[in-house]
Order: sequence, then structure tokens, then C-alpha cells
Amino acid sequence: MQVQSFSQTGSIRDDNQDYLLVDPDLRLAIIADGQGAAGKALAEHTARAIRQRLREIAPVTGGDENLHRLHEAYDLAIAAAPPELINSGFCDIAAVWITRGITAAFATGTCRLLAALPGQHWLEQRESATPVETGTILLLVSEGAAAALSAQQLQPALNGIPADTGTESFKAFEQQTTAVYDGDDCSAILLRLDPTDLTAGIPHEIELFEHYNRAWSFKLWQPLSLAAAAGLATLAAARKLKPLIDRIKS
Repeated sequence: MQVQSFSQTGSIRDDNQDYLLVDPDLRLAIIADGQGAAGKALAEHTARAIRQRLREIAPVTGGDENLHRLHEAYDLAIAAAPPELINSGFCDIAAVWITRGITAAFATGTCRLLAALPGQHWLEQRESATPVETGTILLLVSEGAAAALSAQQLQPALNGIPADTGTESFKAFEQQTTAVYDGDDCSAILLRLDPTDLTAGIPHEIELFEHYNRAWSFKLWQPLSLAAAAGLATLAAARKLKPLIDRIKS
């Protein structure tokens, strides 16, 4: 997957409360839009917690359940947030996870998610789980960039992205977005799916045992070493008992 992104601090605050996370190995992209006094810290916590959860469960997650698991990871991230973050902030996200031939995506609150095939028009999605198709373009935006999308003067730059396989159209979109809207933080991630995304994901059969091995903290060498130790102990006991057995027989 090919990735472009930008994030610009708005004029209504001093720091940027959007947190962007892209993990090429996991095929994961997240825009976490924090709001409130603790919004910046909550956004970072949420995105990182989602990635950690998906790393843990990816080996045993089938393609037919990755949208559910993506939602679940977001819910768990919010539930695990420290009280000082939850009590003074909240976080919306737009997220995409590609694994086992399925593209799972969803957006919450004021974040938005758009998808298009090359040369076609954008379609907005709140959530979807669709087979990976090479050439698909996904656009994740935070609240500030979402507000700019409704501006008429932004439409040529936005509509130019699906027709362009290079980087210039997204750069033009960035310039127009930040020029049109200068209130909240403006962030966007653009994903272009390529043939490598068709086979993304760790083989289920190979990793299944190792996943549960880690989950139970049970190393493969442990039962083998225990069996070897038991065998040696049995041999030692037999050697000690042999003289006694011989005397009994005589």
C-alpha cells in the first residue's frame, strides 16, 4: 500500500490534537482526532492501543471478522484509557486495516472516510468490509479536513486524486484544504492499494499454535525439557533399583 499524509495545526489552539499512525507491516492506518483538554494524549493512546491489540490478534483473525476486531480494538482502547484522559477528553477515529484479502474500515463522529477506484467518484463510508481490489484509493480525514470537504473550491483538488497515480494531486489537495479551512486541526491519510495488499496477513495455520503459546506464556521447549528430565530420572531410578532386584531374585 502506498501512503501519503499531512497534518496541520489549526488556528484555534496551540498544539495539534490529531494523531496519525501508519503501520505498513500490519497494513493499518489511523487518524485519531482528540478533543478536549486531554485530547492530544487520548488520541495518541487510542491509536497506539488499537495497533497493539491488532498485532496480538492478527495471527488468529480471519478475513470475515476483521471489521468486528477493528471496532473491538477501538472500544478496548477507549475502555483502557486512564481516567484523567477520559474525564477531560474524547477521541474520534478513521481507521483502515487490510488483512487476509479484506479491507476493513470505519469512521466515528466527525472523522470521515472516502473510497474510490481510479477514475471514479468518491463514495463516503461510515464502515465497510470489502475484498481488496488493487487500485482502490482510501482517504481518511479528521474533523478539520472533513469541514473543508464541503467547500466548493476544494472539489477540483479532491476529484483530481482518483485520476492521478502520482503524488501531485494529493499535494494540491493538502494546499487547498489548509487554505479553505483554518479552524480545527486538519489531517488526512491517503492510501492506494497495490498487489501486495492482496496477500497481506500472517498465515493462520502457521501462527495459530504460536499465538496461544504466547497467550499462555507456555514455551514449546518446556514440555520437551520436562519429558527429557522425567526420562533421565526414570533411568537413574532403574539403575539404583537393579542391585536390589537382583538380590531379591537370588
